[in-house]
Amino acid sequence: MKQIRTIIVDDEPIARGRIARLLDQDPEIELVGECRNGQEAVEAVTKHRPDLLFLDVQMPHMNGFEVVQRIPRERMPFIVFVTAHDQYALKAFDVNAVDYLLKPYDDERFFSSLGKAKKFMEMNVNSKLTDKLMGLFREHMQAQSEYTEVFTIRDKGREHKVHVDDIVYLRAEGNYLCLQQKEKHHLYRMTMNAVESELDPSRFLRIHRSYIVNQAHVRNTRYSGNNEFIFTMANGERIVSGRSYKETIAKALEEQSV
Repeated sequence: MKQIRTIIVDDEPIARGRIARLLDQDPEIELVGECRNGQEAVEAVTKHRPDLLFLDVQMPHMNGFEVVQRIPRERMPFIVFVTAHDQYALKAFDVNAVDYLLKPYDDERFFSSLGKAKKFMEMNVNSKLTDKLMGLFREHMQAQSEYTEVFTIRDKGREHKVHVDDIVYLRAEGNYLCLQQKEKHHLYRMTMNAVESELDPSRFLRIHRSYIVNQAHVRNTRYSGNNEFIFTMANGERIVSGRSYKETIAKALEEQSV
């Protein structure tokens, strides 16, 4: 069997280290990356194109479900979930996800999970698993969240679904909102104040009377003086914050650094 390119994602260094040591015992495994958070995981998957991902579910700012939603379907690796929380396990097994490691686990349980992942690879059923996983995660996020997860855009008799995770930022345009994605945008009839209350504040940040940014798509933030911040977004655009939002932004940046 060819080398299995593998990435570990966990915000706890000790947890990452243990998985790395166990994987080192298997000559078929090539560890190509270790990630501390969800954003690093998405970037690492894009860069390294792994075959297998050991993914923690509960992480700050972007959990494991959100990580999977951000991975393009054509690059989706096989996934083994690793977490101390068992409330997600039942649904994962219901759709026959690769496996679910519940902390604390022993070495035998780990290698059993790794063996199961190898069998899935040999059967070459990744595309079917990807469809099931994406359906599971969308369902989970919508069921668990009290906030809006999908905007339905109606245009010329057709409907388009825009998931909030795919929105880079929202910009006010009169009585409409521009829902800006990386390569396209949609107009949605709603005011900025109304939509702000519908979006998860742990994921979206109001930085201007006319702008709300998706923090997962912020690539860089710097203070430019005069009570203003400059946000560089995933699509390359730069947005200057409103001066009255300085304290709100500073607090959000401080929470992210903890």
